[in-house]
Amino acid sequence: MALFLEIVTSFPTVVYSVLLLVVVVHWLLSALGILEVDSVDGLMPDGFGGHDVGGHGLGGHAHGAHGIGHDPGGHAHGGHAEGAGDHADAGRHHEAGSDAGGVLMKFGLHGVPIMVVFTIIAVVGWSFCFFVDEYVLRTVPLGIFELPARIATMVGGLLLAIPVGRIVLTPVRRAMRRYAPVSQRPMLGRYGTVRSPELTLTSGTVEVDDGGAGLILQVRADVSGRFVRGDRVVLIEYLEDRNAYRAISAEEFERL
Repeated sequence: MALFLEIVTSFPTVVYSVLLLVVVVHWLLSALGILEVDSVDGLMPDGFGGHDVGGHGLGGHAHGAHGIGHDPGGHAHGGHAEGAGDHADAGRHHEAGSDAGGVLMKFGLHGVPIMVVFTIIAVVGWSFCFFVDEYVLRTVPLGIFELPARIATMVGGLLLAIPVGRIVLTPVRRAMRRYAPVSQRPMLGRYGTVRSPELTLTSGTVEVDDGGAGLILQVRADVSGRFVRGDRVVLIEYLEDRNAYRAISAEEFERL
């Protein structure tokens, strides 16, 4: 046990020990419902996992200023300036996500939640470093080459994780494509009931009756707090960049 603890807390295994601890905590919080499984998933080129820009509010004010259901005397003043800043932030976020997503695609690690990729890297890298440290680095006299050997072991763990991850994720990716939900664009014009405490520019959910158990959809409002739990709204626009809908009140929709 003492040897085990010494190895997992020493370089290079400790690097993957920290990563492994992070992914374990993430999956535990996800299992408890505190985090969503894809909550840090912004690097998926294939579009799985409900990518949401989050706080950037891309298009929120712009749509609100010109779109259907604009309140007279409402939030137009200052909206364009704030929307432009949010748009720039969202553009930088999207560019960074696209670059990282391109790297994942290059190595065949795309199309799944990013935490799944981190989990594979952590498990494979940790296992590789642990056994190399135990059976090679601690048994072979390396002298001045010990540090380079440990660095090479750390890099080797990452390099090994890439082909292993590609092999593991190929069937997972196929299954996700097979069972991926159909496009939600036909939901436009549907009535729904606000399910979250409120709808804002960056968060909120609405329950839509689909004739079955009902659908819980991500919905955004032009003005934060305008709609609260229990309000009736209508989905009028699909915000593809955020995988969410824009909604107006049922009364506004019926007056159009």
